[in-house]
Amino acid sequence: MYPPIILHGGQLVQRAGTEKSKGTKVFAVTGAVNNIAWLKCHGHSLRSIIYDIGGGIKGKRKFKGADGRPSAVIPESLVDTRGL
Repeated sequence: MYPPIILHGGQLVQRAGTEKSKGTKVFAVTGAVNNIAWLKCHGHSLRSIIYDIGGGIKGKRKFKGADGRPSAVIPESLVDTRGL
C-alpha cells in the first residue's frame, strides 16, 4: 500500500497546515518539560505543544521563550500563535 501523499499528492499535506503555514512541522520538545517528545504536527499553538504534548513545565517555572527557526526565539507573547 502506498502512503497517502503518493496517492493524493502534495495538496493533501498542504491542507494539514494553516493558511500562512502549509503542511506539517517537526518539533523537538526538550528541556524543562515533563514529557520530552519528537513530533510532527500541524496547526498547533506552542502552548498546546508545551502543555498538552510536553506535559507542562517542570516545577513552578514560568514559560519565558523557546528556540524557534534558526537564530530566532519565540517569546511568551506568541505562545498561542498557531502554525509557528
